[in-house]
Amino acid sequence: MENEYQTKDIKGTANKMQEPKPSGMKPPQNMEDGAIFEKDGMFFFKWKGGECGYHSMSDAEEGLMKVSGKSNS
Repeated sequence: MENEYQTKDIKGTANKMQEPKPSGMKPPQNMEDGAIFEKDGMFFFKWKGGECGYHSMSDAEEGLMKVSGKSNS
């Protein structure tokens, strides 16, 4: 069994990973916590130094209510 073991040479891929392109739209740096903005088809808001992203405006509004403590649930 040990005599049947063989190794294979592993070669790297020929194509290289491309650098991501900037979207061109950045949220304003002076935006205050809780302001909802759209970027690349998603909705975001900043909260305490982080960004939270959602697929729809209504989901972003719900998420903002939860993190701000104003939600009933």
